[in-house]
Amino acid sequence: MNDAAKDRDAIPAAQEVTLRCADGRELAGNWFAADRRRGVILVSSATGFPQTFYFKLAHYCAARGYDTLVYDYRGMGWSGPKDLAGETAKMSDWGLFDMRAALEAAAERAQGAPVATLGHSVGGQFLGLLTNHSLARAHVQIATSVGYWRWEHAPFKYLAWWFWRAHGPLMLALKGYIPSGGGWAGLPLPRAVYEEWRRWCLRPDHFGPDLATYLSDNVFAQIRAPLLNVGFTDDPIATRRTVAALLKFFPNARIESRWLTPQEAGSPRIGHEGFFASRHRGTLWPPVLDWIDRQLGVAP
Repeated sequence: MNDAAKDRDAIPAAQEVTLRCADGRELAGNWFAADRRRGVILVSSATGFPQTFYFKLAHYCAARGYDTLVYDYRGMGWSGPKDLAGETAKMSDWGLFDMRAALEAAAERAQGAPVATLGHSVGGQFLGLLTNHSLARAHVQIATSVGYWRWEHAPFKYLAWWFWRAHGPLMLALKGYIPSGGGWAGLPLPRAVYEEWRRWCLRPDHFGPDLATYLSDNVFAQIRAPLLNVGFTDDPIATRRTVAALLKFFPNARIESRWLTPQEAGSPRIGHEGFFASRHRGTLWPPVLDWIDRQLGVAP
């Protein structure tokens, strides 16, 4: 594990778990147990966000009766090596291996209780790579879309251009990975994660062409479960156009799309990550959990 482990003392009580992927990689996770379990929720993070970012939501879900699993993808947070320049993980490995292993672990621990997934950004994109998606009865996507930079809102899209065309390539040349800072606010990124992500975000069809080649083991068209996509009008990344482009990859899912304004949340800002802030515990979180209650058929 990398230096993020030093923050573990600040974590609210949860059970540490190790997830084992089909290729042998191990991932660090935490399991938040409800007093009286009604179901299980698997939370998959956005790029560059540590699992700790989702702990407050996980506690809320546990209080609502849902055991909740959060984890770090390979190469990220507590699942990353000390020497990130030597990490070979690709972004697609998160869907092909990590998310599959996490869903399997969540379903096994559920012991027959219903399971739902909740993905933030890429954590919702890669739902279509989960060959074991049927282990969950419903899926939630938060701020989830394709990442084509030209369809993002200004001025953010110009920062994205800088990240893809200048800063990222320079950092790879100098360090062999993408460090935090200099226009990138997330966790450091391994080389192959950044390079694959960059390729997708520089073309409007995102990972579409790759679904016929090295991502052919995908199930986008097979997903028929209820899918709630929640977007925010002040999100510069998951815009109406980028969200619509992403949802086209799920032609058979029973999709419900919701768009919310900061005013509706009683908040000065939501953006791409604000849904998970504790200030939205009484506004944005309850409707999503209510939707999960209904889809899983469990009593509140």
